[in-house]
Amino acid sequence: SVEGLSFRFPGRKPLLKNVNFKVCKGELIALVGESGSGKSTIGQILQKFYTPEAGKVLINQSITLKDVALGDWRDTIGVIEQDISLFNSTVLDNIVLGAEDTPESVVQFCQEYGFHEYIQSFPQGYATILGEEGINLSGGQKQIVALARALYKRPQLLILDEYTSAMDRKTEHFAMELLRSLKDKVGIVFISHRLHSLPKIADRIYVIEDGETKHNGTHISLMESNNFYSDFWKQLEDNFQMSLS
Repeated sequence: SVEGLSFRFPGRKPLLKNVNFKVCKGELIALVGESGSGKSTIGQILQKFYTPEAGKVLINQSITLKDVALGDWRDTIGVIEQDISLFNSTVLDNIVLGAEDTPESVVQFCQEYGFHEYIQSFPQGYATILGEEGINLSGGQKQIVALARALYKRPQLLILDEYTSAMDRKTEHFAMELLRSLKDKVGIVFISHRLHSLPKIADRIYVIEDGETKHNGTHISLMESNNFYSDFWKQLEDNFQMSLS
């Protein structure tokens, strides 16, 4: 859980003033807000890149994140950043990241999670050389490799920042269905300003406005008040009505 979190970059006005949310195994929560609202910074704080000015991050309601060793915490979480880092080696190498494993075991993992058919469509399958920063892949293919890499660690917490932004509709559907099926095994924090898929997948949505989590709830409950999230859907509906008239 995150309680009373505040943060500012040196010499800047406060970016986050009072952020509160909770994520448990069995649910996917979404953090949404305008660009520059600080939602990606929350993801960085959860990874221990930044230290909050005030407030705390609690693990299992008892352990403070700042007291957890960095290496231990990074082994516990899986992360997909907006800018995905891939290195100039094979797909298989980019998934295991130096872990000792057999190719057969990695293929079995990919079959279990549904990645196998996507990787088989690459020019040389698992042996495809990705090039510097994955230059040989499309944006959606990079995001598939990044998800396979994050889940290969068997994380307890998964943090996704603008995930699915480069995927076509079929690939996004696959990714969303996979995340839905994984919720019982891992807590998921989905950071996004693309809101189209959230009604189907998010158990709770936290709206960040003016540095605070002013509104939170399900899609249905958030639509009952005026906030960044409901404004998006109402504007979409208005535009649709205008196109019909």
